[in-house]
Amino acid sequence: MQRSQSSKNYKKGQVKIEFSPKLITTLGGTAALFSRFFEKIGLQELVEKIYPVQEYSNNSTGVFSKLVSLFISVLNGGTKFSHINYMENGIKIFERCFGVKRLVKSSTGITRYWNKYNRRSLNEILLQNISQYFMRPLLKYAGIEQDTLRFDSTVITRYGKQEGAKKGYNPTKRGRPSNHPQLAFLGSGYTVNFWNRSGNTRSANGIVEFYLQTRGFIEGIKVERVLADSGYYDRNFILKLEEDRVEYVISTPIYQFFQKLIYNQTEWTRVDEGIEVSEFTFSHQNESWRGGRRYVVVRQEIKKRPRATGKQLSLFQDEDYGKEYRHSLYITNNITASPYEIWCYYRPRANVENIIENLKDGFGLSAYNMKSFWATEAVLMTICLILHNLVTVLIKEVLHTRDKDRKLRTIRMEYLVIPALLGKDGRDDVLRLGISNPKRQTKFAEALDRLKDLRLTFYCNAVENMEVA
Repeated sequence: MQRSQSSKNYKKGQVKIEFSPKLITTLGGTAALFSRFFEKIGLQELVEKIYPVQEYSNNSTGVFSKLVSLFISVLNGGTKFSHINYMENGIKIFERCFGVKRLVKSSTGITRYWNKYNRRSLNEILLQNISQYFMRPLLKYAGIEQDTLRFDSTVITRYGKQEGAKKGYNPTKRGRPSNHPQLAFLGSGYTVNFWNRSGNTRSANGIVEFYLQTRGFIEGIKVERVLADSGYYDRNFILKLEEDRVEYVISTPIYQFFQKLIYNQTEWTRVDEGIEVSEFTFSHQNESWRGGRRYVVVRQEIKKRPRATGKQLSLFQDEDYGKEYRHSLYITNNITASPYEIWCYYRPRANVENIIENLKDGFGLSAYNMKSFWATEAVLMTICLILHNLVTVLIKEVLHTRDKDRKLRTIRMEYLVIPALLGKDGRDDVLRLGISNPKRQTKFAEALDRLKDLRLTFYCNAVENMEVA
């Protein structure tokens, strides 16, 4: 029975307010687009192969149901597990569209599952399964034969007493506990590895092991070069890259001895208005570095390029030179390219910052966390390596959006947040999307047609996973 607005509060000419029990959702675009996407690629069968913790109780909703609930929440702007509660009547629509008997309706239903990832060994199995059953088929489908490999880390501020939340480098919330995860990306935009770490961990900690594991995950793809920021200016990492004969360009901290070398440089080559480049060879006194290496320095004149990136030389801050320029410094084992070309090789690495920003602001990387360190890692691993990469495929292959419109926040407003009503057409369920603009109707219909032609399918015919109670 519908409940009308009280006549005492109703004024003549005013729109009446009533409540409806009909199956309505504001997230009709998500239900329409992603239900077909997940069915097309066989995500439910894939999940059963990937996740080492399965549920076999008759009362359980199943792992796929829990992932769908999490993904729906993330895709539509959720920043905590409890935001799944906002679906209300719409949950029945998602159950029918995604073909599951029952979706999780409460945050505890999701967190109870993730809390079962309570030790490192389970996460190692999960990561290996994601690589074997998901990452390799995905990259093979994408047809990537060679690409750049990029490493970065980010700081995630924590506000509770989560495991691994330690005080460390935190540029935005100084003194606050944080996590300091490490990520690996391909230049094509795919996230290929993720480790969660305590907040007091330095950027390059474990990078050699992380690099080796990542190379194993992308086996078959030729690494053109490795790009990394100054946090990865690490002797062991550089020596390993040289041992593997992998070209690298790594940003270098401008220590005081580097500042003196830069200040004394006399040969600069102008490459653009207010931009000059130079190079020098430097040998660390520590013999374990095994000789000198090539360094490329870029200086930009602040007056002509006020938004230039880089550092001013703190040793010479009282001199005109220290006030006039910002500098960037890079180490490389490429001995043939010009200094300007080396800088051009490195500059696309900035896209990593955009991906991390998208993961934090769009996918809730900064928000989804639990008390257990390993449970948090399992959730974030799922968001970064599975959901983010699936959205990347959808954007590239189905939505065909421009580069600047590829952030999830933009996609959400254009394709996901669409009112919809679940009705009937004979015996068939029909999801009626509330799109009145003809151009937008055509755009959405074309995306659904391209989704039908998508050829990405995950075939999971490998050995059965370990069953974990």
